[in-house]
Amino acid sequence: MTLPDAPPPPPSLTVGVATKDRPEALVRCLRSLRLLDGLLAEAIVVDDASDPPVEGAVTAALAADLPPEVRFIRNERSVNVAAGRNRIAREARTPWVLNLDDDAFVVTREAVEQAVRVLETDPEVAAIAFPQCDEAGVPYAPSAQPAPVDYPCYAPTFIGYAHLLRRDAFLSVGGFRERLGINGEEKDLCLRMLDEGWRVVYLPSAGVGHVAAAAGRDRRRYLHQTVRNSVVSAFCDEPMPLMPAGVAVRLWRYFPMRKGWGIDDPGGFGRIVRGLARDLPALMRERRPVRWETMRRWRSMTQSPPEPYRGPAVTAGPDA
Repeated sequence: MTLPDAPPPPPSLTVGVATKDRPEALVRCLRSLRLLDGLLAEAIVVDDASDPPVEGAVTAALAADLPPEVRFIRNERSVNVAAGRNRIAREARTPWVLNLDDDAFVVTREAVEQAVRVLETDPEVAAIAFPQCDEAGVPYAPSAQPAPVDYPCYAPTFIGYAHLLRRDAFLSVGGFRERLGINGEEKDLCLRMLDEGWRVVYLPSAGVGHVAAAAGRDRRRYLHQTVRNSVVSAFCDEPMPLMPAGVAVRLWRYFPMRKGWGIDDPGGFGRIVRGLARDLPALMRERRPVRWETMRRWRSMTQSPPEPYRGPAVTAGPDA
């Protein structure tokens, strides 16, 4: 008697997309998820108060190309990307969550499968960093990647445009710091995960597409976010007596950054400082410094050649 084949395991992956006012980019992103048929349990799209709402236009544009399991959640009042991604993780019902920017897209199924295999086989890994690629899967320059190497390695952080998370590890450290919104929230999260013993792995052969959309990008706002968020992270995460120096250095960086980027920003530094001063009581309540050992490991990772990753799911390292 021939026994029937065992049923395939249920899909283990949720894809999350936080979006605002970029329906054309979102259409490309969601269409690319058809490559994940059978692996994808659900795609959750958080519409952060787009005007008009994106759901109608996107579903009409995709029609039969819309992946079968897409759920739209709309914020009537705009929050931010970090809050949207925390909502996605809370809503997800799978162990792995792949977050994509709305202007990112899957290029090959194999890239996502490789990343999932690492999480499945190595319980110390909490996040996978992907290389940025163009539409054809050609990687951008090493300087645009989470690590400037061509071998799998441990990385201090990932680039937020695309990253795969171990959901329980992410939620156990509190998720993204929502006060940061966007720009620097990845480093803040990864430092806190490292403090809890979790690691980030970069897979240079697992490319994900990213063609940055121009809508909503403001260079002056980006400068303010970069400086403010790096100060907030230093204040909340760094142990004493390192924290005051860390805050001062990050504030000072405003001036060379403004000059190097050629941004006219009269009064901008004062606005950043006044905003931080208003937030100081809340920041004092949020402060949870990591251990000194964590800071030493973090600095070693950012200042030394990346350590090859030799986990069971990959062949790694320049000497492998």
